[in-house]
Order: sequence, then structure tokens, then C-alpha cells
Amino acid sequence: MGLGFDLISLQQTDLDLVRVKQELQSMPIIAELAKKRTSYTKLKAEATRILAQRKDAQTALDDIDAGTQRCHREIAEAKAQPIDPSDYRQVQDLEEKLGLLAKHLDKLAFDRPNKVQALEEIQEKETKLLAYIKRFEESIVADTKAARAQAAELQASIDELQRRREHLLGKLPEDVRATYERGLKRFKGLCVERIEGNVPTVCRTALQPASMDMLKHADQIAECPYCHRIIVVSEGE
Repeated sequence: MGLGFDLISLQQTDLDLVRVKQELQSMPIIAELAKKRTSYTKLKAEATRILAQRKDAQTALDDIDAGTQRCHREIAEAKAQPIDPSDYRQVQDLEEKLGLLAKHLDKLAFDRPNKVQALEEIQEKETKLLAYIKRFEESIVADTKAARAQAAELQASIDELQRRREHLLGKLPEDVRATYERGLKRFKGLCVERIEGNVPTVCRTALQPASMDMLKHADQIAECPYCHRIIVVSEGE
């Protein structure tokens, strides 16, 4: 193939490089992963909050059970104390003490079902949330693996295009290579164009007869008199 073909191929390679690099930088799965990680942070914070609620609910229930045991122990101790049945004050004090303990027991027994229910509800909520977080973590792991696979595939394409670019650049004469590199920056990748009739394919400005005559006498490439891009006159065999 000729110089013109190599320049067209090089420009297409550079355009493909830009496209694939952009694909790598803007992979949709990466944006999705970022959103999931933000949501995951919020889920973990919610799990921490619910854990604290569950501990508080457990403590409240434990306090009731401990209070119940203490009341039963104090009742047993009070009944075990020797008193003189004929001593009205001792009998009255014992009855008052047992009455107060009995009322306290009744209150504890009344409050306990509510504490049990509160604990069960927060435990159920925690269990469901932890199960959801586990599934969420698994989806993040799966997406991360998929993202790495996609990134590796795109990077392999970039590496292959980069090797092709170096090969094509190496085939160009030094002066043509320098002209191409300058045009690549100036025209943002579109620095080489073909000619269709008397119209260049990029700048689309019809050439005058004098310019067309100049192209007829050019070897394989020329310079567009209007936009100063490289015009491929012949792509060669």
C-alpha cells in the first residue's frame, strides 16, 4: 500500500484510539458502581443505626427480666425474715413491702410484652436489612468483576491500536510524520482528507481548476489550499 493509504489508516487508527479511550473513561458500569457504593455506604450507616436500636431494645428487656428476678428475690428474702405475728408494726411493714414488690412485679409483667415486641420488630428489620446488604454486596462484587473485564478488553484494544499507530507512523517519511502530528493537534484528529471530484471530504470547499491541476501533478499527497489539511491524491496499490 502507498503513503496515502498509510495516512488514511493512521488517521482512522487515531480516531479509533480516541473513541476507545473515551469508552474506557466513561464506562456506564463504572458510573453505576459509583452510585451503588454511595447507596452501600448509606445502607451500612442504616445497619449501624438499627444495631444500636436493637441493643437498646435488648437492654430494655434485660432490665425488665433483671428487675423481675430482683423482685422475686426480695420477696423471698422478706418472707424468710422472722417476725413476731403479734407485732402489728412488723406485720404491717412486711405487708407494705410485699405489696410494693407485687405492684412492681405487675408493672414489669405489663411492660414486658411491649419490650419483647419492640425487640422482635427491630430484630426482624435488622435481619431483612442485613440480607439485603449481603445481596447488594454480591451485586457490587459482580459488577466490579464485569467492569474489570470490560476495562481489560478496552485496554487490550487500546494497546493494539497503539501498536498499529506506531507501526504506521514508522512507515511515514519524517517530514510527512511531522506534518501529520501537527495537523492531528490542530484539526482534532481530522487532518487527512480524500478528494471526491473537486471537493475535499473534510473541509468540503470546492477546489478551483488551478488547484485541481496542482493535484494532478502531485505524487500521492498534497495540501488543501483552503484548510491546509493533507489531501490524499492516491492511496496507492
